[in-house]
This record gives sequence, structure tokens and C-alpha cells, in this order.
Amino acid sequence: MDDFLVALVAVFVILGVLMLASVYFPYYPEGVPESERLIHSFTSAGSVGFTQNYVSRSQDFGSFSVGVPTDYELKKAPAMEITAGLFGGESETFDITVPDFVVDWLKGGEITFTVAESNKLNNLVILWNGAEIYSEKAYDGEHTVEIPVSKIKKQNTLEVKTYGPGLMFWAATVYKLKDFRLVAKYGPAKFLDFVVSQDELETLDTFELTWYTASRRGKLGIEVNGEEIFRDIPERDGVLAFKDTDLKEAEIVPGNNRLVFKAYNGSFRLDDVVLNTHVSMAQKALRERVDLDDSQLSAVKARGAVLKLYIDNIDKPGIINIRINDRDAGSANAKAGWNQITLNTDYFEPGSNWIEIGSKGAFEVTEASIEMS
Repeated sequence: MDDFLVALVAVFVILGVLMLASVYFPYYPEGVPESERLIHSFTSAGSVGFTQNYVSRSQDFGSFSVGVPTDYELKKAPAMEITAGLFGGESETFDITVPDFVVDWLKGGEITFTVAESNKLNNLVILWNGAEIYSEKAYDGEHTVEIPVSKIKKQNTLEVKTYGPGLMFWAATVYKLKDFRLVAKYGPAKFLDFVVSQDELETLDTFELTWYTASRRGKLGIEVNGEEIFRDIPERDGVLAFKDTDLKEAEIVPGNNRLVFKAYNGSFRLDDVVLNTHVSMAQKALRERVDLDDSQLSAVKARGAVLKLYIDNIDKPGIINIRINDRDAGSANAKAGWNQITLNTDYFEPGSNWIEIGSKGAFEVTEASIEMS
């Protein structure tokens, strides 16, 4: 009889241990139905990430020609006074750097200026890299000085000066100049720089390039950072929208980026050329409450948990960010179809927990759930 009682007590003890173990160390054999692993199924679905857009920057490039040599301004001075006399005078010296893309397509250079006033007691002299390219008693009015392409390097020096009046030692030679301008002539391609900030890149929706042209003979080519995005007969009122994700080899970077316009079998006059940068404004996340009692919490922490979500459409690639109780708990690159993200279960607490699905991309979520691993 005593042996029976001992055996009976042992059975109850074993059963008690197994019951406790089932609570703290639940067993999920392979092939267990999904419903038994399910912790929470999201009732909300829809857009995640940046959803509304606005124009953050508008860059106006004005009017220009493509397919013929065009101007790139290297130096501009609204006014200068050049003098020389017995006791000295005033001259101007400038260091001139020609960008690589202009050097590659260079056709020559040109200096234009207007003599507003002069006593013409000696010549006005312009030196390019130490060599005289102009030396005359310059009359009042507009003047043009050509610079041969063979004389232009990447780094150059421009000097404007005059000499004293010689025997008229008591006087000084004076030239008052205005609208002094130095340009490099290059082409037939046209190069334009556009600026993008880091913040704009992170929330970028699309770029929109617009123009007006009356010229529709031949094809217009447009490149972004060296990659062609358009080659066709341009519309009269042209609109070209492109995203950073459209580029296969090049990429948009923070800071300066480059647009290149080329003409094929023709030439074009483009007016009112504007590049608008559209960025997304409103960031939307899916946020729901998940309630866990002590036994569920123990099971989650023992087994681990994953978040599964189905993405139907990606408008802008980005990273899925999961937060549990306002702490980063997991992330993965968004892809179309099913996504599975392992969660940091240390952030779950007994009772109510807030789970948030967010992104700096933009996509549509149709289903989402949290399950045990």
C-alpha cells in the first residue's frame, strides 16, 4: 500500500513538472499549423513609407542651344578700372580653371567687354597665360577678343593691364571697363549641374525635367551622370520624369550631379528648361497593439518570433523597419511578395506591446502577422 502511494505521488509530481515545462518551454513540432504559431495578425494594411510629394527644389536653366557650340562662363566682372602712370597703377589678374567636361568638348574662348571711358594714352593689353592676345588703344564701346582653342588649358591665367603714357609722365593712362566676360565655347553637347541634398535623396520621389522647343528635327539625347535616359524627337512642351532607381549604372549623389544634352542629326533650341525635384512628405506606418500574457511572453522569448508581411507594390525601394515599444527590433530590404524579419523579442513586455512597421521607402502591405519561429 505504501509503495502504491509513493508511486501515485511520483506520477502527480511528474505531471506537474510536464505542465510547467509546457508553459515555459512550449514544443512546436515540424508541420504544426500556422494558426498555432500565430501571435498576432495585423488588422490594418495599406501604404507604408512616404506617400505624399511636393517640389522641394526647382532649378531653372533658362534657354540654350544643343548641337551647336555653346558658352560656359569662366569669369565675369561688372566693372573694372585699369590704370598706369609714373607712380604705379591698377591691373587685374585672374586664375581661370576650365572644367574637364568643357575641356573635352572645347571649341575656343571669347572675351567681351565694353570700354565706358578712356583717355587712350596707351594700349589696353590682355595677356592669356603670359602671351598677348590683345593690345590696342581701345575705343569706347563693345569689344570682342577670341582665344584659340590651342591656347586654352585646364589651368590658365588672365591679366588685363595698360602702360604709362610715356613722355606725358605727369599723366596716367585710364581705361574704365564694364560687362567684362570670359566664356569657353564648347559643344555640341550642353552640360548642366543640378544639386540634390542628402535629405532629398532619402525621401526622393521623382525628378521632372521640362522644356519648350520649336525645333523638332533630329533626336534629343539626355544623360544623367553619364547614363542616357532619353533619346527621341522631343515634344514641343517636353516633360521627362525619372527616378534615381531608373538608373542602371549611374547614381544620384548628394551634392552636384550632371545633366548632358546632346543632339543627333540636328540641333535644338530649348527654352524655359526647369528641373523640379519631388520628394515625399508624409511618412505613414502600420501600428498595432499586441497583448501578451505571462505564458505567451515566456513562449515568445523561448522560441523567438518573426514578422511576416506581403508587399504588393513597391513605389520606392527602402528598408522595412520594425519597432517594438518604440525600440528598433528588426529590419530588412523590402521586396515584392513575402518578407520575413526576425524580431528582437527582448523588447516584448507582459501586457500591451506596440508594434510598428515603417520605412523611408514607399510600398503597399496587404498582409502582416507576427508568428513564433
